[in-house]
Amino acid sequence: MIIYVIIGVLVGCLGAMAGIGGGVIIVPLLSFFFGFSPQMAVGTSMFVVFINSLSGSIGYIRRRMVCWDAAWKFAIATIPGAFLGGYVADFMQGKVFFIVFGFFFCLFAVNMFYKTNKKSGNTDDSMDIPENYNWKLGTICSVGVGFLASILGIGGGVIHVPMMTYLLKFPVKRAVATSTVILAVSAVAGTTSHAALGHIDWIVALCLGAGACIGAQIGVLIASKVKSKVIVDIVAALVLMIGIKFLFEALG
Repeated sequence: MIIYVIIGVLVGCLGAMAGIGGGVIIVPLLSFFFGFSPQMAVGTSMFVVFINSLSGSIGYIRRRMVCWDAAWKFAIATIPGAFLGGYVADFMQGKVFFIVFGFFFCLFAVNMFYKTNKKSGNTDDSMDIPENYNWKLGTICSVGVGFLASILGIGGGVIHVPMMTYLLKFPVKRAVATSTVILAVSAVAGTTSHAALGHIDWIVALCLGAGACIGAQIGVLIASKVKSKVIVDIVAALVLMIGIKFLFEALG
């Protein structure tokens, strides 16, 4: 239990700092090192993502870093996809789970590294939101984000942050803060569906969640002080490493 709490603190810190919820770390940890089935790893992770994002949201709201216009629109759009993803995950087998997870994150990581180096994203430390950002496109994308987030147990921030940064031209720190609030909403739907299907190990989830609640506040503090490009690089590196790990597991 102590180990799970410590892991929760670390995951919560990194997840809140990058606006990704922490599921990209929790799912492979539970799958590879603690012997969880794909469904139980995803379901347990979704609960921790909810606790982490809720704690992180409080921190970002206090610092007035959230774009509420985008947050409520995108959050509502993720809910139907999140419910559906929770039920689809029940039919996923181990190897399919690893392959989907691996390819999905490798592609996103390479794309993030490329765009950051090309300076095509808004990776400076500005906090100015585009006046006429394409909220309709963001809302449509958010439906798919909710589905993928729930089926993979990742919370969706790993998709929302790049989407808002590169597609909608949000400043990175605004995207991270807004993504965290969106996660808190969408994770409720994903957690509910997984709980109904018995996919959550509650003892492990509560221990991880307790640590994540503390770690998220540390992550918010760090995110408000470091360079935006550092945040993007950290997210991309984590996603790439975990994607490769899942592909190796599938091939093995």
